[in-house]
Amino acid sequence: MLDQIAAVLLEYPFLSVEVQGHTDPRASVAYNQALSDRRARAARDYLLRQGVTPERMRIVPLGESQRATTGSSRIDYARDRRVEFIFEDTRGLDIIFERQETDLQPE
Repeated sequence: MLDQIAAVLLEYPFLSVEVQGHTDPRASVAYNQALSDRRARAARDYLLRQGVTPERMRIVPLGESQRATTGSSRIDYARDRRVEFIFEDTRGLDIIFERQETDLQPE
C-alpha cells in the first residue's frame, strides 16, 4: 500500500498528504497518542525513503480519538490500528476517496 501511495505522490507533484496515526483504545490516552505519532512517522519515513519530499507530508497523531469502529472485537481493534492518508491537491481540486481494508491484520 505504501509503495502505491509513494508512486502516486511521485507521479503527481501537486499532491500533498496528511498522515494520520490511529490506535485502538486498549492503553492509556498518553500511550496511544505517542503510539499514533510513531505509527504515522514510520509511514512518513518510508515515503521519504521512496523519494517523497518532507514538505509534502504532515503528521497528525490522533491516538484513539477517532476510532474506525465502536466495537471491541479483534477485528474492531484491527480497524482502529491504522494510518490514514488524506490527500490534498495544492491546485484546489477535489479528490474522491475510497476506503480500503485490504491489509487488515487482526491479532
